[in-house]
Amino acid sequence: MKNKFTLYFLFLFLFFIDVKIMSQINNKSELSYVEIEKKIVSVQNDQAKLWNLINLYINKSKKEKNSEALLYAYRFASNYSIYPTNLKYADSALIVGKKSQSKKLLTDAYLNRGNIFMYEEKYNKALDEILTANKYATELGDDYIIHKTMYFIAQNKIYLGLYKEANEELKYCIEYFKKNLNHDILGKDYQLYYLYSLMSFIDSNTKIGKQKQNKILLKEAFNFINKNNNLEIYRPYFISSEGTDLYYSKNYKKAIIKLSEAIRLYNDQWPHITEIYYLGMSNWKLEKRGVAIKYLEEIDKEYNKTKKLDPQFRSAYELLIRYNDSIGNKDKQLEYINKLMALDRNYEKNYKYLFSKINKEYDTHKLINEKNRIENSLKTQRTIISTILLLTILATLFFWNRYNSLQKIYKEKFEKIISEVPSKSKNKQIEKIVNEIDVTEDVISNSELNINFPKPKNSIDLEYYNKIPGLNPLIVENILNQLEHFEKENKFLDNQVSKTLLSEILNTNPTYLSRIINVYKGKNVSIYINDLRLEYIIDLMKNDAKYLNMDVKELALLSGFTNTQNFSDNFQRKFEIKPSYFIKMMKENIKTHS
Repeated sequence: MKNKFTLYFLFLFLFFIDVKIMSQINNKSELSYVEIEKKIVSVQNDQAKLWNLINLYINKSKKEKNSEALLYAYRFASNYSIYPTNLKYADSALIVGKKSQSKKLLTDAYLNRGNIFMYEEKYNKALDEILTANKYATELGDDYIIHKTMYFIAQNKIYLGLYKEANEELKYCIEYFKKNLNHDILGKDYQLYYLYSLMSFIDSNTKIGKQKQNKILLKEAFNFINKNNNLEIYRPYFISSEGTDLYYSKNYKKAIIKLSEAIRLYNDQWPHITEIYYLGMSNWKLEKRGVAIKYLEEIDKEYNKTKKLDPQFRSAYELLIRYNDSIGNKDKQLEYINKLMALDRNYEKNYKYLFSKINKEYDTHKLINEKNRIENSLKTQRTIISTILLLTILATLFFWNRYNSLQKIYKEKFEKIISEVPSKSKNKQIEKIVNEIDVTEDVISNSELNINFPKPKNSIDLEYYNKIPGLNPLIVENILNQLEHFEKENKFLDNQVSKTLLSEILNTNPTYLSRIINVYKGKNVSIYINDLRLEYIIDLMKNDAKYLNMDVKELALLSGFTNTQNFSDNFQRKFEIKPSYFIKMMKENIKTHS
């Protein structure tokens, strides 16, 4: 009898449990697609709940034969799964888009797959997909997708280090997503992309030195999160941005506090390399080498797992190499050198592809649209031919005029070089004359000799050498005197001379040397050395025709440059003409005056 009652109560218990479960399933299935999406975002740190909702979204979409909802469901699945599953879901979304024959859904699918490729650091494939989505979105006039593709292209530009260009793109993204925040439309996550854009905009501001602007933006982000509890998971990302800002403002102690707080608040499966990197860098700046290396080694561990590393973190390997060199661990040093070389090869490959692709297919997009608009506005074939003919004539006249203008400009530049670059041989002649003059006899005046004597320096009055706060004027005078000797002795012709070597020659440190050359020579150390080399070779070519018969490579080596490209680039920087053109003009000048 007792067993019967036990079985009866067990049956009732299981019945009520089953009813409760069925009730929950029915309640969930009654949710609208927009409600399901909101719930997915709010529970993304709870994997079990997250995937229950995603599977519900997929099954509901299939059951109701709703292609649009199914594509968005696969999009969520691809964004919350790991490789290669994420790519399979992205492919499923693309298949749905193609079957639907809807350009709008196809645009969404390409953009989503581009996003997945980008996360997996397959930047070439990512950019191809994003640009395809941008093309379709432009044809459709879909502002939402246009601005999403703009956001992802900005991420590519950040990867390339084009922070200013990315900053401009992100500004438009923030404006668009912000003004649409109150719109609840299936498949359009204005809130998330407003936060993503804001986050990237703050980061790009930091990189281009606009940290002051970030105070207002960070306040805006925190206020928005406070008003939307479902977005609380994004708070640590903005706390991390505060930490990064503090690092670039050289407030390393406070940076460590903020970055550590962000890591404590994260509640997800991501490694958060950014925080680890800046914690390492902040400790390194505070001379806490041991602590710093522990953080930087974490970056290496993550790279070992994924074989991926954003270019902004490559300096972690430079410090690991330096540190292991300092402690004599040659095996580790070699390991890190090999890894850094592999990363650099990968960065170079990606850079070449992405940079040319963005320029050709995105940055010139407005120009292409304008061209198409003009062509479409032409009424007849005759008008087209006439216009092309007219444009050809104008272009010919323009380029002919430009050619003549350039020739005139180059000639002026050439004459300026001839007249302005000091001649060392002439200077030596003047020195010889000056040394032969008896200064006690007032026989010959300065004007008769046509010599510009330098203003005598008063050793007591050190005002001239006191232009750099914190630097002893006697040290400045000493270094300037040594630089004068360095110039007279042509020691800059040694192609190994650099800021570090020069500071060792002058028995000072690179920082002092840089500040003194910046203030008293008006340029940085590298330009200062290269300008001396250029003035030297110009002087040789002006005074001895044999140098005009040398090729550019010989001239480069003769003047202390390590390669032809470096010589040519510096020559054009300083004189604004090519060395080959200068040689040609010199030869013509000699013929004219012979």
